[in-house]
Amino acid sequence: MTDKPAARSLWGMLALIFGLMAYAFLAGGIGSMLNESSLIIQTIYYLVAGILWIFPARKILEWMGRGKR
Repeated sequence: MTDKPAARSLWGMLALIFGLMAYAFLAGGIGSMLNESSLIIQTIYYLVAGILWIFPARKILEWMGRGKR
């Protein structure tokens, strides 16, 4: 049985909110450990960490959209 679109939207939004919040705290915690590192390393880390969240969020959004067809 497939989920109704409203249920997918609810679960997807909850996953996005709590997942991105957890990711932000984790990325920030790791980033705070890089305080003693050079500016280049910090910049590379934050660029990579700032892009990586897009891939799981995209999968969740695609899953949410599948219920509307």
